[in-house]
Amino acid sequence: MPRPADLTGRITGIGDEAAPGLAEQIAVARELGWSALELRSLDGTALADLPAEAVREAAARLHAAGLGVVCLDSRIGNWARPVTGPFSADLEELDRLAEHGRVLGCRSLRVMSWTDGGLPEEEWAAEAIDRMRRLARRAERLGVELLHENCAGWAGSDADRTLRLLAEVDSPALRVLFDIGNGVPYGYDGHALLERLLPHVAHVHVKDALPGDRPGEAVYTLPGEGAARVADCVRLLEEHGYRGTYSLEPHLAVVPHEGVRGEGADTAGPFVRAARRLAALPVPSPAVPAPAPAPDRSRAPAGVDTGLLLHLLHTPTAGPLETGPDAPHHLTAALHSYATAAARHGLTTVRLGSPPPEAVLRDDTPRPVRRAVAADPAFLERQPSLLLRLGPELPRERTVMFNVHLDTVAGGEPPSFDGARFHGRGAVDAKGPAVALLAGIAAAAARRPAIGRDVTVLVQAVAGEEGGALGTFGTRPLVEAGHVGRLNVFCEPTGLRHLPRATAAATARVSVEGEDAVDDRPGAGHNATVLLGFLAQHLAAALGRAPSGGPPPTVCVAGLHTGTLHNKVHGTGSLLLNLAHSTAEAGAAAERALARALDEGLREFTARFSGLPLFARTAADAARITRLDWEKRGLPALGPQPAWGEDLLARAGIDRWPDDEPAFTCDAIWLDGTEATFTTVFGPGSLDANGAHAPGEFVDLADLEAFADRVAALLTAFADDLRLDADHRAVPGPTEKAGTA
Repeated sequence: MPRPADLTGRITGIGDEAAPGLAEQIAVARELGWSALELRSLDGTALADLPAEAVREAAARLHAAGLGVVCLDSRIGNWARPVTGPFSADLEELDRLAEHGRVLGCRSLRVMSWTDGGLPEEEWAAEAIDRMRRLARRAERLGVELLHENCAGWAGSDADRTLRLLAEVDSPALRVLFDIGNGVPYGYDGHALLERLLPHVAHVHVKDALPGDRPGEAVYTLPGEGAARVADCVRLLEEHGYRGTYSLEPHLAVVPHEGVRGEGADTAGPFVRAARRLAALPVPSPAVPAPAPAPDRSRAPAGVDTGLLLHLLHTPTAGPLETGPDAPHHLTAALHSYATAAARHGLTTVRLGSPPPEAVLRDDTPRPVRRAVAADPAFLERQPSLLLRLGPELPRERTVMFNVHLDTVAGGEPPSFDGARFHGRGAVDAKGPAVALLAGIAAAAARRPAIGRDVTVLVQAVAGEEGGALGTFGTRPLVEAGHVGRLNVFCEPTGLRHLPRATAAATARVSVEGEDAVDDRPGAGHNATVLLGFLAQHLAAALGRAPSGGPPPTVCVAGLHTGTLHNKVHGTGSLLLNLAHSTAEAGAAAERALARALDEGLREFTARFSGLPLFARTAADAARITRLDWEKRGLPALGPQPAWGEDLLARAGIDRWPDDEPAFTCDAIWLDGTEATFTTVFGPGSLDANGAHAPGEFVDLADLEAFADRVAALLTAFADDLRLDADHRAVPGPTEKAGTA
């Protein structure tokens, strides 16, 4: 019997078919329970013609409503642009929409392939293919995806032409947007076209219609009431593994190419009815159930989506703690783009949002975070985290969690990709690993049907990993809410070796608050430059020595600042120090050692400089004007992990980080002490060798592909180890061991 298709969370629509204005489009989307919209125009203005400020405002309203954007409907190559027209208009629109997409969180652009402009067929074909090739090469550089619709244009209604276009353009930036209903007005069999284009379909439009009285005319209907075989097309797509969205374009009140535009409720009402009809669409069952695919251990992982990575690298995501409040910060948009890409692999969005302030503000929360929240009530709202899930919600013992971050430090040159190497801020830390992770998950699910059925995969894409927040408003709230697995992997650069430990860090600020002086009377003031410079050297020497019976602590003597003028004695300034520690006890000891060393340094400064007139006042008042504050302290560190996890990663072919190489600090610290779990840090590239946080940051595509392969191997090993008892509960595999490593 036909049954309703389970398209929960996967239906959206072109907003201006519901209403011209964004407020009304958002209202309709929320009424229907949608999580995204497709955008074509706002208040009658094509998206590409909107100024940047209007797009930023639209993005803010959409994201505040919890809505992403799945596709931007361009006019590139459409029915109003013949192939003989100026190509510059298409190139300019591509550039503008690429920029708008970084703000809106969307890298997919709907395009067509130009009307003939009076040219004979072969000239039309040659020009259309040449233009699309040039567009696609430009799209590759911009991180944009062109989705060619089976509509107007040379390749619009013919499968042979579409396949020729794809083959001759030969670009990962060109795929197919299949409109289920376009075959009715254009006079071809849409279902037959779909059968040939299935492997290339990345996005779907839904409309239905009955043929009109004359060729090229149609009477549009609710989905399932026309001649487009909507249900059969949906079944075909689902059986082939399509997991993207179904975007409603019903043409019931708005038909742009015919100049038909409804108003108010006359527009929204039919649109809402069509959306509800699509959600309840009965889909025929297959005549013969498809057999489950056999495990294929030799299958290579899905290719790393280079366009998605370039799009994310182009999207500024350095947070306010790094840049200040006024710099562009589009983390929310980047997370929406990431969620859209993940949805094509079957991952659903569990939540996209920020924790409440009371879940963040604690004694161990770094002071910069507490100051930022106090100064700006919207600080946390602009830095949400994303939680994705493949499969149903299952107990922890049947769950694997991966943690990635799309926020970055500030700076960096414009992104680039030469076919082998990516450059740009976040390339290795950690947008590159985040994109490769999706490829690995997809490959694992293709190899083992149990992944996404008997094994759940969680992906935390968090805010606040950079900027000194240490995960206190990203990872920590998600972990404390229970969104963890039996196996937990934090995707940071480790050279493809897994690191089952992570340090924490305490950050100290030594401040001098004295009086300034002019250069003609330098001894009249307090010289913070000389005092802090002396203390920096003293602390570096004192804390760099190994305590009795143990290794020296890892101390980073960091930023020292007093002023920039050459003709003034600066009486105020500060010195920052970072003290990494591998245990809470070691952290507390390092804090005590710093306090002692600072007291010793102040005494030595006084003794050394009290006899010098230029610095006598500074020496006399040194202890009084110097203060020690802690920007962060008391954080946990990730300690030894259970031996069963070591065995699992070894069977997946993943080498272990050597014990004699130092660990580093990352959000994995928040899994310390979590029962019945194994947590490790694992990713491609190296923080040092790949220039993370430095000019020239890069990652090689080969390293990302190797990481995706290891992720797939790890997930398949986890699934193969899983055993289920009679009540379908997970029990440990035969290699389970007690103890720690």
